[in-house]
Amino acid sequence: MSLSFLPSPWSLLRVRGTSQPGRTDRRAPLRHRAVAALLATAAFAALSGCSTSFPTPTPPASTAALVNGGADGLLIPLHVERADDDHARLGLPVQLDGKPLYVALDTGTQGVRVLKSALPGTDYPNAGPVSSLPLANGAQVSGAAVKVPLSIAGLKTAQVTAQAVERVDCQAVSRHCVGLDGYTAEFGWAFSGLFGIGAAQPDDNCCTQPLRALGGNVGQRYLVHANFAKPYLLLSPSNALTKDYTMLPMVVAQNGTVQWPRGCVNVGDKMTFCAPLVFATASTDMIRIETDKAPDWTGDDDIGKVLKRGNYDAAVGSGKWVHRYEGAQVTIVKAKPDANRIVIGLMGMQQVDVLFDFPRGELGLRAASARESLTQ
Repeated sequence: MSLSFLPSPWSLLRVRGTSQPGRTDRRAPLRHRAVAALLATAAFAALSGCSTSFPTPTPPASTAALVNGGADGLLIPLHVERADDDHARLGLPVQLDGKPLYVALDTGTQGVRVLKSALPGTDYPNAGPVSSLPLANGAQVSGAAVKVPLSIAGLKTAQVTAQAVERVDCQAVSRHCVGLDGYTAEFGWAFSGLFGIGAAQPDDNCCTQPLRALGGNVGQRYLVHANFAKPYLLLSPSNALTKDYTMLPMVVAQNGTVQWPRGCVNVGDKMTFCAPLVFATASTDMIRIETDKAPDWTGDDDIGKVLKRGNYDAAVGSGKWVHRYEGAQVTIVKAKPDANRIVIGLMGMQQVDVLFDFPRGELGLRAASARESLTQ
């Protein structure tokens, strides 16, 4: 089954300009320096015991380009930004309640999570209780769910349930994390929040999957090209553009949510581990293994603690798809019971494109080569 175009789903598009596909933002070095200055200010404030605040990050212009007049989809350029510890993120300009905001694109979570202070209004309809999302960097964000209007790339506005983040702090196991001063790269330093476009996860039902909420079914099928040279998000790609992807069945839970497929990772001659396979552009780990049972070669520790980190030859696979890394950075973390995951982060996605096909319940993967060598 292919995603059919109604007279044209792009009739919902309000033209705001075009872009060169995947062109990176020339202002990124300037934002990089600005972020560095903010980080220095935050560090000084933390050392001096003073509180500090950050201005709302300014988004680049929101641009998009129809591919072959829309027959092959709508291409939305992404922007490479550098933030804490010089880690890269992919930025996406959006509009929330008519206000332009800059958010970090994350294929590993589901839903929009934005600083409440960045929203243009305060009286949004309540859509859920306060919940918390732990981040891989040791921070966590908390806030209630609200109903808010969302638009991206000039498409018609959709109502979504988003998390209005009121608190950014550290998890109990990471008391001196990067969010110690109340901000992280995704929440205040470089962006105003996260734009989660991934599959569902069993322990998180906070928010609406934003792309799937767009009108005309334009966001039911899309692909992410995360390579720093020309990163982009492509909505409604044609079958001709995706014919070379290896398709994997996603897991459909009893409640009907579509979740990540299962896969396995082999770490040198140390271990083979199988669990849900997650691709997360907001993760700064290349390969992150979250296991509730410590391997016998790492030693054990508390939940959330890093058990081992190092460079190993690794292979990640699911079904007929296998990708090999030479000298990959692998991080092994102690997980909560039954919360095992294999997370491939942004640095592990530089040669791997990911296709989300929700109408078929499939995840597609395509690599530029079957093996890549990495130097750290």
